[in-house]
Amino acid sequence: MELEEIQKVIKGIVEDYLEAQDNYSNVTTDTVLFGDNSVLDSMGLVNIVIDLESIFLDKGYEISLTSDVAMSRRQSPFRNIATLADFIYEQLKWKLTIE
Repeated sequence: MELEEIQKVIKGIVEDYLEAQDNYSNVTTDTVLFGDNSVLDSMGLVNIVIDLESIFLDKGYEISLTSDVAMSRRQSPFRNIATLADFIYEQLKWKLTIE
């Protein structure tokens, strides 16, 4: 799976969540997911993580967004859509190299 496709999946999930909250923000790869100026509250981030893991599993890719690797990074992969997509892309590429 390519990086642009991962970004598209994340954007779609975030847009769907925000619309369900009656928030019609313009979602881009720079949309902040965690921290100051985030479009999500803590429950929103949890929902996004669960939805992403489920969607990728349905596509045949097992990812873990709450692993020790994700949580111990100096800079959070949840800063914005681009950093989250990069993190997922790294996981997918790493899994392909060990299989």
